[in-house]
Amino acid sequence: MNEFPFGYERIQETSWAYLSSLLMLALFFKFNRFWTMRNLDLLLLILLAPGLLMVYHGERMPSGSAAAGANLPVVVKPAETNPLSPPGSGSENGPADGQANQVSSPEGSFAGELPAKTGDSQLPSDSQAGLPAPITPTPAQPANTRPADVEPTPMTELTAGQRLQRAGYIWLLAVGGIFLVRLLIDPLLVRKPMLEPNLTIGGLVFLGCSLMIFSFANIITAAPGSDDLEGAIGAVRMVKREAIDSAVDQQLLEHGPGYPMLHVFPVIWTFSGQRSMMKADTTELAALVQMEMAAKAVVIFSHILMVVGIIALGYYHFSNFRNGVGMAVIYLMLPHTSLYAGHVMHLLPGVLILWAVVMFRQPMVAGVMLGLATGVAYYPFFLLPLWVSFYWERGAGRFVAGMLTALAVCIAGLLPTSPDAAAFMAQLKTMFGFWLPRMQGLEGIWSLGWDPWFRIPVLVAFITLCVSFVFWPMRKSLGTLIAYTSAVMVAVQFWHGYSGGVYLAWYVPLALAIFFRPNLSDRLATNELNPGWATRRRLRIDGAQNVLNAA
Repeated sequence: MNEFPFGYERIQETSWAYLSSLLMLALFFKFNRFWTMRNLDLLLLILLAPGLLMVYHGERMPSGSAAAGANLPVVVKPAETNPLSPPGSGSENGPADGQANQVSSPEGSFAGELPAKTGDSQLPSDSQAGLPAPITPTPAQPANTRPADVEPTPMTELTAGQRLQRAGYIWLLAVGGIFLVRLLIDPLLVRKPMLEPNLTIGGLVFLGCSLMIFSFANIITAAPGSDDLEGAIGAVRMVKREAIDSAVDQQLLEHGPGYPMLHVFPVIWTFSGQRSMMKADTTELAALVQMEMAAKAVVIFSHILMVVGIIALGYYHFSNFRNGVGMAVIYLMLPHTSLYAGHVMHLLPGVLILWAVVMFRQPMVAGVMLGLATGVAYYPFFLLPLWVSFYWERGAGRFVAGMLTALAVCIAGLLPTSPDAAAFMAQLKTMFGFWLPRMQGLEGIWSLGWDPWFRIPVLVAFITLCVSFVFWPMRKSLGTLIAYTSAVMVAVQFWHGYSGGVYLAWYVPLALAIFFRPNLSDRLATNELNPGWATRRRLRIDGAQNVLNAA
């Protein structure tokens, strides 16, 4: 796209946050009814942007050590080594003479320059400076440091970037708390006036399609960073049924519980604006290219399913196609959709949860969707009390059967990537989070000055909230199901130990449905679902018996 005759340039993320916020207000703000819940909901969505930007930019600010080393000589690594070779192969350094990120590769994949990582020094190469390559000593690091052994950074030692991240996470959690209260009280809001978007249906469809095209262009032309490529190498080794070494095990632990293969998928940074070209042997490079293409295909397909699911929710369950398209347009305009467009673990669980709601009239299919979401990201497991309670009077058995079937498929999917029983158990443990709440090696706010032990009372309050949905309210409508499903995924962010707060795609699509929904108090499982085969069989037997008795 950068070679297009008119010059395609990505919009800077902060500029897009301002533009998208103003566009949302223009299209959906009800200027003739200022004090409406819809307007307050729009402002609540816009308030998410500052926190996301602070986290995003804080992660990319140079660390204190990098800033302090700005006057030190540049480290140049030997050219004959391979930065992508497996651990223990003796290739731990990159190429010299300023060519660490400039080597040829088939099909032009990983082309350009690596995005700057946190802590990278922005210094010229020796080929540019015309100087020899002195060796700079690096601080001693423990030999096999695992994420579980890393202590949280004290407040007094936070760098400027970490302080900015901390402020961003606090902002996101504060806005998330308002979201949680709004979603919990939503079933009490009986009056839901129909407030449609300010633009016609044709204009909304055109705008939504345009936003999707630009989003897909950013995904296709972007590339993963160096850290993400290391995770992709781990995925390649898992596919080849190689033993899980410490590097791959570290990748699994860094992201918390969830499906192992998806955790080591490369992340596509759509706002980096650069391409990375890594040096590797032909076999390994071909595998990395395939892994990159697979990650892009998954995220693009996830975006399509998310948009179609939001529109289907509005059309089939709200009986309003225009509002469905409007919700999809807001989702595409949100800064989170652009910043994290290439993150599989941000998108896929949210897509599966959304489609579980869309297919709620088919309990078996809804159970399969929620079971897949649980297998992918673990955290949707806590939706089980709410959903079983919703289906309790009709459909609970079919829902549980579908969920167990999906989990069995996810577990079976671990077998092709497990060379032995120990590797299978390690992946199974990661998938279901079979460990006590971690207090070390966490990310997000829990590594930026907050004591991880506070996760314990938060987790207890979260579990209490989930269990309370079994009894309150006793009869749940579709509106209650959507609101409380979104509320549970919001509450997950408060104790999520790995960048909790930024996983907005897990709850924002359903929150949009709550903001636009009509009155759904009559949409009960007993009214919307057909009886199961066992119930139908019992009714037929009872009918035949009544006929015989009458004769």
